[in-house]
Amino acid sequence: MRIEQLIRDNATILSLPEVCLQIQLLADDPEAGVEDFARIIIQDPAFTAQLLKRVNSAYYGLPARVATVSRAVGLIGIRELRRLSLAMAAVEVFRGQPLRGYDMLTFWRHGVFTALVAQALARRAGVLHAERLFIAGLLHDIGHLLIFTQLPETAAPLSPAVLAHAEDLCERERALLGWDHAALGGALLRFWQLPEELCVAAQYHHAPLGVVQGARETALVALANRIAHAVERLPGELGGAEHDPYTRFIEIEDAAPVAAALTGVPAAVWQQAGVGPEAVPECLQLAGGEFDALLQTLYGF
Repeated sequence: MRIEQLIRDNATILSLPEVCLQIQLLADDPEAGVEDFARIIIQDPAFTAQLLKRVNSAYYGLPARVATVSRAVGLIGIRELRRLSLAMAAVEVFRGQPLRGYDMLTFWRHGVFTALVAQALARRAGVLHAERLFIAGLLHDIGHLLIFTQLPETAAPLSPAVLAHAEDLCERERALLGWDHAALGGALLRFWQLPEELCVAAQYHHAPLGVVQGARETALVALANRIAHAVERLPGELGGAEHDPYTRFIEIEDAAPVAAALTGVPAAVWQQAGVGPEAVPECLQLAGGEFDALLQTLYGF
């Protein structure tokens, strides 16, 4: 099955809420104000309820409960609204869909940490509107969810490779499906009408060199993905069946093993990203500090 057909056949369940698309478009209008956003949001009661629930979560730490959309937008800001609305919409698209051979929470844990690292790296690199990199990082592997929800039997042989972060994963996917999760993810983000540089970042996060449009975004997401996988693979005493490796995302006391795992990253990727390996320790600390509360905010509702 071709990528285009897979998305077309599932267009109804994959579509983002219209209000989310309107928020993304309105956010590009420098004349748009808080009331403009509130006006379109309140037209979707379900989206409004979910948005207010998340804004009132521990992640934002607001001193008092927020009851109106205009107040919520005023407090978190338009950039954060753009980031939050798209992230929560993407989570809701796949919530409740049957998933075999892969775990939904595992997916979002990796995505959230990658997103936070990508955003932190982007800020270190001086990228304007670094929150865009949060979205690109969060959704860089979104193709996996589409594969395992819509093609579970076909994708079954891929499950061990995905969970083990196999280096040849994309090659295995192309051999089995004719395309890989990165190409599918880029196509899905285009279906969602995201900016082209974010679509490219998803599509080429395993092969960032040679990209023209969105080159910096692609390199930043590629690095953030490598960093997240390096953290997941950290050795430690907390092994065993009951150990959750994702607790390492909030318990990074020594960045040296992560840095050591990145020695194979070509210098050209760092140059393309506009940031160096020396930024990794700070980015790990920033991401670890936000990870748990943000994961709960996005996924725990």
